[in-house]
Amino acid sequence: MADANLVAEVSSALHEVLAPTTPPERRQALQQALQQERSRAGAGACYLAVLAESSDEALLWFALAVHEAALLRAADTSGGTAERQQLRAVLLGMLFGPRYETLPPSARGKAVSLLARLVVATWPAEDPTLLPSLLELLAAPGAARPRAAAVLAALADELAPGRQRGLAAHQAALQQAFAATLPSVFGTLAAALRAEAAAGGGGGG
Repeated sequence: MADANLVAEVSSALHEVLAPTTPPERRQALQQALQQERSRAGAGACYLAVLAESSDEALLWFALAVHEAALLRAADTSGGTAERQQLRAVLLGMLFGPRYETLPPSARGKAVSLLARLVVATWPAEDPTLLPSLLELLAAPGAARPRAAAVLAALADELAPGRQRGLAAHQAALQQAFAATLPSVFGTLAAALRAEAAAGGGGGG
């Protein structure tokens, strides 16, 4: 399959770039080729399977960077709804499914950042249930709680004043919509913290 061959070539190039024995001229040429691939319109579809299945840290990071670049291109944020839905599902699976425990830390952080940027680009039109779902995860005890908090924190960072990210036209309306959820966010977070404190304290006094 053409996509599989391309991904294999990219993986090889990434590891050659990272190898300390690679000559500088060769490394520079590979970096330029990787940058072109990262910026290629429509490249994201080739890397969905990487996000869903790969355990290669360099390749995972590159695949996340490809999708990040696509979100920052105005032409890509105006179309490709089905692909973005697939990406959203894959990211949620990475962050809240059993695979999370096997992900490299760099991929976890990049996935959190990318999911936040995906929300900025598409919420609430494409998935109005995403924020309520994150609040439910924040409210429930368990491993998903800190992950949901990380995504919400990244989203707040993306919506901070002056953070344009190529989405300024959409940003003001989204800031208002997100601000309306803040009482629920803080209320849920406060309840979660109280529950954690009660569980850890064991009573006494």
